[in-house]
Formats: sequence, structure tokens, C-alpha cells
Amino acid sequence: MRRALADAVRTGATYAGTVVGAGFASGQESAQFFASFGQAGLAGIAVATVLFAWLGGRLLEVGYRLKATAYHQAIYYVCGRRAAVVIDAVTAAFLFVMLAVMVAGMATVTRELIGLPFAAGLALAGAAAAVTVTGGVRWVAAANMAIAPLLVVCIVAISMYSLIFYHGADPWLSATPPTAISQIAPHWLLATVLYVSYNLMVGATVLVPLGNTVPHFAGRAGGGALGGLILGGLAALLTLVVMAHFPHSLVQEVPLLEVAGGQHPLVGAIYTLLLVAAMFTTALASLYGCAGKMATATGLRPAFAAAVIAAAAMVCGQFGFANLIRVLFPVFGYATVWFTIRLAWLSFRDSRWR
Repeated sequence: MRRALADAVRTGATYAGTVVGAGFASGQESAQFFASFGQAGLAGIAVATVLFAWLGGRLLEVGYRLKATAYHQAIYYVCGRRAAVVIDAVTAAFLFVMLAVMVAGMATVTRELIGLPFAAGLALAGAAAAVTVTGGVRWVAAANMAIAPLLVVCIVAISMYSLIFYHGADPWLSATPPTAISQIAPHWLLATVLYVSYNLMVGATVLVPLGNTVPHFAGRAGGGALGGLILGGLAALLTLVVMAHFPHSLVQEVPLLEVAGGQHPLVGAIYTLLLVAAMFTTALASLYGCAGKMATATGLRPAFAAAVIAAAAMVCGQFGFANLIRVLFPVFGYATVWFTIRLAWLSFRDSRWR
């Protein structure tokens, strides 16, 4: 029982840490996928929480049943060969672009904070990600275990301070009007499904092989549930903060960083460092998925594949942060929504999950 509980906590923290990357932690995703829909966005968060908790556990279970070593094995199992070929290719491309953006983001922030030249920051970020990934899924999980709790505590503290001190936990925050210009999809439910789909696929890069290392069903199911609840709770807090600072927050590149800096310069500096850490966890998930795919397709050693991809990402890492979320994330959500639907259907149909 103790082992199952420990596995659930470790797995849940890894799940949350993988998904709570730079887009999530910045508040940008909450602004575009939820806050822009006003009160309906809060309903979207409730739906997303349930889906994260349920389907995250299913991904872990698929990884365990298949004895999977890479995320693409789950894609082929869930979607079938024809659809999986397309989804697998799109996912690999998305992960590479995500890696490039996160590495460039880390280099930009370190340049602004400590004056480190952009090229040096790019090389440092890429090398750190490549070295961590060479340790396999356990090293990736360990990095998430170290970073995720600090990030969660900081997000909660900044959000609660903002809501209570500045707004007295005003219950009318949910009355924030919808803002069509910032909406990512024509309906809040579709935006929610897209949000869950692309985050679930990013999480799958780590969750699928991680499921193979969790021997107890309670550890896998509990890890999925815990990770989903953490993600849903953080999304709710961030969305309320964005609503509290409406409409200014909807046009900010990094809404929560603006909020943190407004509370105190030291708070802003601390959150900037944690945002870099969040970029690092996103980069790890992306690089781990890409390296596994390249190693399987070419026969290269995973460590060498990780080094090659990290080097390529350093060259290609030149994208705008908010534009990435506004354009690329919904496109990837549409491309992977079939995977989410099939995973949900198999979860209903298959009585052998346990």
C-alpha cells in the first residue's frame, strides 16, 4: 500500500510537472482557452479537470499494458495504424517546435536576468536538456519532481495573494465578459477539448513509458487522478487571476509574470526563475519524445539522438511565445483530438483496464 501511494504521488507530480510548462505557468493558456469565454470558461476548467484525471490514468495504464518504452506505441495502439501515422508525424513536429521555443525562451530570460549572451544561454539550455534526457524517463521524472512542487506553490501563492489582497476573493470575478478577439475556438467546450488534447499528448511523451515502471494499478490510477486534480486546480486559479486583471491580462505576453512583478520586484524575479524551470520541464518532455522517436526510426542510440535534436533546436528556436500558443497549440489540438476521443472510447469499452 505504501509503495502504491508513493508511486501515485511520484507519478502525479511528474504528470503535473510535464504539463505545467511555460504556456500553462505563464497564464497565457488560461487567458486564451478559458478566461476569454467568461463564465463559460470556468465550466470548461471543470470538464478539463475530469478529463485530465481520467485520461491521464488511462495513458499510464496503456503504457503498463504495452510495456511501452515510447509514446508512439500508445498512439498506434489507441488510433490504429492509418490514423496513427499522421498523428505520430504531427506530434513529432510539434514536439520539436516546442523544444526549440522553450530553449530560446530560457536563453532570452537568462540574458535579461543575468546578462548571459543569447547564444551561450541557448547552448546551456540545450545541453542541460540533452544531458537530463540521457538518463531516461527516471531522470525526467526526477527533474519534474524537483521543479513541479516549487512551481505549484509559487503559482498558488501569487494567485491567492492577488485574489484576496487586491480583490477580496470577489465572487463576481466569474462575471468577466467573453472576449471574442482572444478566443481560441468558436465554443468553450471545443476550446476545452483542444486544450486537453494537446496537453495530454505532450504528457503522453513521459506518462506512457512511465506507466511501464509503476507496478500497482492503484499507483497508476491514483497518479492520473492526482495529476489531473493538480492541473485543474492550477488552471482554475490562473483563470481567476486573469479575470481579476481583465482586460489588461488578455493582451499580456506572460500574464502571471505581470501580476507577480506588480506585487513586488522580488516576487517577480522569483517567478521569472520558476518560469525558466517550467520551460525546462516542457523542453525535457519534448526532447524525450523526439529522441525516442528518432532512435526508434533510425536505430541511433537515444543519447546521440537527443544530442542531435537538441542541437537542431538551438538553431531553430526563434518563435514568439504568445503566437505559439495562439496559433500552434490549437492546430495541434485539432490534430490530436482523434487520439483523445479514441482513448476515451477504449476506456469505456475495454473492461480489462485492471
